[in-house]
Amino acid sequence: MSHCHDEHSGHGHDHHHGGDGHDHSNDITPADQTRLYEQVDFDKIITLNEEEPQSGKAITKKTWAERLDSEPELASDADEQLLMHIP
Repeated sequence: MSHCHDEHSGHGHDHHHGGDGHDHSNDITPADQTRLYEQVDFDKIITLNEEEPQSGKAITKKTWAERLDSEPELASDADEQLLMHIP
């Protein structure tokens, strides 16, 4: 998968998004998400330091359409660190 930072590496100029002829609307397509979802065992996801129980599982289950929704939210109950095991 090509990312714009790869497209511009080594050119020695700043990375601007306005009017440069490309966008990020297709960086991760729903088809890619489907392939990834097939590999994840959501019932076995473990999140350490999560403030709300099961919120780690909940955010990983967001669909493509829900990706920008602010809920559910994953926050730490102890410090700024979270550790997730995604089998």
